[in-house]
Amino acid sequence: MPEIRAETLVGGMTPETVWPLVKDSAGIASPAAHVVSVRALSEQDRTFRLNEWKVLLNGSEVTWTQREAAGPGLRLRFEQTTGDLERLSGEWAVSAAHDGTLVRLTLAYELGVDGLAPLLEPIWTQSFQAHADALTRAVSARAAEHRATEKNPT
Repeated sequence: MPEIRAETLVGGMTPETVWPLVKDSAGIASPAAHVVSVRALSEQDRTFRLNEWKVLLNGSEVTWTQREAAGPGLRLRFEQTTGDLERLSGEWAVSAAHDGTLVRLTLAYELGVDGLAPLLEPIWTQSFQAHADALTRAVSARAAEHRATEKNPT
């Protein structure tokens, strides 16, 4: 199963301040142009929820529902429960870094087309890498907005 990694450093903010931004799937997705929508389906409590994602990858709309579970620590694990892919899982991790907070997104996927996987996986891996990079950039952008709001409250 191919694995994708993306990370960003959010300067000047603690992990505890960045964590709520990471947990806000819809907020992260909104600045990412390739994300069509993220819709909350249910939330059991503050540690478990279901979200439906619609994303443009390789020129096609790909849809999946993922179960998200927070913890232990500042980690948000997710796993596809239904959708267009055979499998999709991953984790957001937030940790202290030298000048702020490191936000890391790791995801793994399986297309479910065994005979064509060697041909398709490089293309899909590139698309999922772009997806992960865009989401980590979105966290950084949301953090910058958050800092600006704290400095200049209206």
